[in-house]
Amino acid sequence: MEEQGTKTAKTFYPHLVIPPNKKPNRFYAFPFFGLLIKLIILIPVFIESIVLAIAFPFVLLIAWFVVQFTGKYWDPGYRFFIGVMRFSTKISVFIYGLSDKYPGFSLKTDGHFALDMPKPAHPNKWLAIPILGFIVRFILLVPYQIFSQVLSNGSSLAMIISWFTVLFKKSFPESLYEFEHDTLRVSLAQTAYLVGLSDKYPSFSISMNHQNVKIALIIAGALLTAYNWNDSLQEDKKTYRNNNYEYQYEYENPQKNRDSMSEINSY
Repeated sequence: MEEQGTKTAKTFYPHLVIPPNKKPNRFYAFPFFGLLIKLIILIPVFIESIVLAIAFPFVLLIAWFVVQFTGKYWDPGYRFFIGVMRFSTKISVFIYGLSDKYPGFSLKTDGHFALDMPKPAHPNKWLAIPILGFIVRFILLVPYQIFSQVLSNGSSLAMIISWFTVLFKKSFPESLYEFEHDTLRVSLAQTAYLVGLSDKYPSFSISMNHQNVKIALIIAGALLTAYNWNDSLQEDKKTYRNNNYEYQYEYENPQKNRDSMSEINSY
């Protein structure tokens, strides 16, 4: 399993190798209750995530200007982004159950996994134009973002399935491990492209060992994604109809509205 992870990491960026969780914690695998416990004890870590998220756009802005004027990627920016990627991955690995080690507050991997990506030697100045370059990257990534969301939803389902296998069989299924590993790598590749750590468009390829299981998870992830989009669309339509109704009511009943306002003001 480690060999497959290494092969995938060498073929696609970034380099991500997560050792298998050979003795998963059954307490954390108790359906939903274990996840709730994880989320509670992760609250201090989430607070640090908010601080890093606030700093993120400012560091990115400086990195853009450094690329424009020097043609090189800003060293502190590179270390910051790699650190944030490692930090967020530690959280995800813990939540998914790929590791039972508490993430901690360091921006290093702390032995949880291996995540590395070389600093770009010749970053593209056009894609580093402040704001505009980011917008171009974001638009280009739309298909990849959809793909990443499908995998993420599939991984949520895989996580739920893994709870029961860990609880009753005391083992983490290799097929689910690989799927969640690839989901994390795809998400990291998306981030790396957005912040300019790579100007090469990230690959859609993932490991297809245990093909039937992974295809089923991808289909389930696609259905969940479509359902969420439809639910969001229906909610937007409902909000629009309510706002439009209120506007028409005020437009068609101006005198009644004025009388109501006069009555309110009289108090």
